[in-house]
Amino acid sequence: MNREGIILTLSVKEMTATAKHASMITIMRKIWLIWLVGFLVAMALAPSVQIHALDVTTSQFLEPWGRRYPVLQLIWVVGGIPLTTLIVLYVASGQFGKKTAHWWILGFFVLGSVIEVVAKHFVATAFPPNVPPSGDLKRLIIWTNIEPSTVVGWIRQIHSGPASVRLVSSHLFNGSFPSGHVFRITYAYGLFLSPKFRIIAATIAAISVVATGGHWIWDAVGGYLLASLCLEWAEFLPRKGQVLTHD
Repeated sequence: MNREGIILTLSVKEMTATAKHASMITIMRKIWLIWLVGFLVAMALAPSVQIHALDVTTSQFLEPWGRRYPVLQLIWVVGGIPLTTLIVLYVASGQFGKKTAHWWILGFFVLGSVIEVVAKHFVATAFPPNVPPSGDLKRLIIWTNIEPSTVVGWIRQIHSGPASVRLVSSHLFNGSFPSGHVFRITYAYGLFLSPKFRIIAATIAAISVVATGGHWIWDAVGGYLLASLCLEWAEFLPRKGQVLTHD
């Protein structure tokens, strides 16, 4: 093949690759919009009577599992803020500096956490009855779970303001929707998983948080949708030509 033929062949291959990439980006943009709409719809439906009925039925079905299998309580450790943040930092920093850093991965994790906190405050659905863990496990869970309401409680202990301020702060960020643990597990561990296995991980997390009385099933759905939205942003929007791949 002469030089002109080689150049023409390479040009065709480059054009084909560019077209495929443009098509992929278009598809990905549509997918994150689907996740966004799904989350907004789930948030709007969370306080409804129909969803509450579904939540109660599912909770009553799974609660015996939480009492029978105490190991399910470990979901509060695995999905706690300290461990999941460390995992996200590991990936975002390029394994703590060994590879190229991708700090937007951490940025979208933080963004998702902020959205979670805001949604909890404004949706403000009540929590289900809790299945208390055993003594040692309870202490471990307390130390590995720093929730917004916990921080507010610390602030109130340090600085006791007027009664009206204490009343308002006691109602901040106390809603159950969406599940922060399902969000963090799906996002942090999902960085290493394909979409199919993310669903499996989220399902296990959802069963565990419902069985132990930490959340309703609809909270878990919201956490999964929010994590999927943030993962979509983290993997495709900032890269402009590169996507994260999963082995």
